Amino acid sequence: MTIDTNIDRTATPDPWAGLGAPNGDQEAIGYELRDQYIGQKRRVRVITIGGGASGINMAYQIDKWMTGVEHVVYEKSAELGGTWLDNRYPGCACDVPSHDYQFSFHPNPNWSHFYSGSPEICDYMNSVVDKYNLHNHFKCGHEVTSARWDDDAAQWVVGIKGPNGEFEDRADFLVNGSGILNNWRWPDIPGIQEFKGKLMHTARWDQEYDFKGKRVACIGVGSSAVQTVPALVPIVDSMTCFIRSGAWITPVGAAPQYAGPEGSNKAYTEEEKKRWAENPDEFLAYRKDIEDALNARFRMYLKDTKEQEAAVKVARAHMAARLVKKPELVQLLTPKFSLGCRRLTPGNGFLESLCEDHVSVISDPIERITENGLITKDGKLHEVDAIVCATGFDVSLLPRFPFTGKKGADLKERWNNGPVEGYMSLMVDEFPNYFMFLGPSAPVAHGSLTQTIEWCSHYMLKCISKMQAEGIRSISPKKEVVRKFNIHRNAMMPTTAWSSTCSSWYKNGKADGPVIAIHPGSKLHFFDMTKTPRFEDMDIEYDDENMFAYLGSGFSKLEIEPGHDMSYFITDPSLTLPW
Repeated sequence: MTIDTNIDRTATPDPWAGLGAPNGDQEAIGYELRDQYIGQKRRVRVITIGGGASGINMAYQIDKWMTGVEHVVYEKSAELGGTWLDNRYPGCACDVPSHDYQFSFHPNPNWSHFYSGSPEICDYMNSVVDKYNLHNHFKCGHEVTSARWDDDAAQWVVGIKGPNGEFEDRADFLVNGSGILNNWRWPDIPGIQEFKGKLMHTARWDQEYDFKGKRVACIGVGSSAVQTVPALVPIVDSMTCFIRSGAWITPVGAAPQYAGPEGSNKAYTEEEKKRWAENPDEFLAYRKDIEDALNARFRMYLKDTKEQEAAVKVARAHMAARLVKKPELVQLLTPKFSLGCRRLTPGNGFLESLCEDHVSVISDPIERITENGLITKDGKLHEVDAIVCATGFDVSLLPRFPFTGKKGADLKERWNNGPVEGYMSLMVDEFPNYFMFLGPSAPVAHGSLTQTIEWCSHYMLKCISKMQAEGIRSISPKKEVVRKFNIHRNAMMPTTAWSSTCSSWYKNGKADGPVIAIHPGSKLHFFDMTKTPRFEDMDIEYDDENMFAYLGSGFSKLEIEPGHDMSYFITDPSLTLPW
């Protein structure tokens, strides 16, 4: 915007002009004022990776709050939905209450159950795109294959593989919303590809295969196994579950007081849905009650607290009551590690399904897989028609494509060969203008991630907005700041259940630390920490040698654009903070 002030500046010549320096300042010679008001925003471009919850939310937030921002989301799949598009195995559902697993700006009173299934959640995510007309942000069928920081241009150069071939795109900011539950892998078991029956992974489910009357093996005891087994048990001839260690399968800590009897997955009535649709204040109160219950449980994750002790007592009783028909399974399935060391799962129906007569549980390790079945360490062959690998994902947090930052810094090499450290889960040193959703040290074990995703996007957009307004070319956290943040994280972790001895993706699949995925505090603690970006923690580069060039020609936006309150600072002091 060109400033037109109708001021004849020649009428008041500079009294210092005869000295050859503006206002008597030799260093001001040759310095040109920008023809703009203070903080006039420059246009920028943002690329987001991933069309799941993070990418969809980012599109909404940019449209809602930002000006001068061009945004594109590259999604490798043909459709949007992220993990809820990829994971469609029988029984697949979110283990967070439905009314808490939604965006604050798009409340849905019509969830079918307390815990909703994958197709329903995927439909919800797409309803956000439809309602707010976000389709123009997304390019589906486009996979990001590389990312490289161009320091001369202060831009990210992003390699893309699309339907019409490979190309490069550029942006001032790169946002990683690719998630962690989408890079599935087969278990590392010798002979797995020799199996002549049906072999499938829960993340690549064959909807056409008929399990009716089949002998089925299921490997694993994580969230996907806990959901798949009870869905298949009623239709298979036999089910053999290969479980080597225990897992806390309990609704404790998941706001069970709002679920069905004993934490079961209640179906919402049409009456409830209608009442919430017609009474948004009542609906909001219900949603807040659930979130309050989830946020009240942080002490449960701290070692040697009465809350942890009480939760363990309830969880043990819950599991034992559901295994009463096969009490010999109680010792096998009850973990020796702290409650919360691995992600808790309500596991509706799982323990009960293990007690069915045609279901067996094998704790011996699998030595190898043959064309007919699985051989365990005791030498026994377990013949089956189908093997279901509920063995999870590669959740190492390592980039899945070449990713280089300032001066050729290689993030995959750094995190593969050294500690996995970032800045407040959001940024990494030496990678300017790069933001992450749910990076290292995020509150991923703290309940619903949708609010966390929203909160993190607000942090990112606060940074981008400030950079647009103040002539900031690039920011990245200082290396020493990142190190000190992680010193604090590492000092905090031994006080938590997450550091107990158990193989967990919180610890990159290792039994004994370090805990890299989890924020060192509660969800509310994380929100307090990231409410206001700490620019004092940043290496900052400006687009002008003078960092005050953004001050422009002396005018405020309020004076240039009509309709603004030019006396906004005169107000009732009792209504606002004085700072």
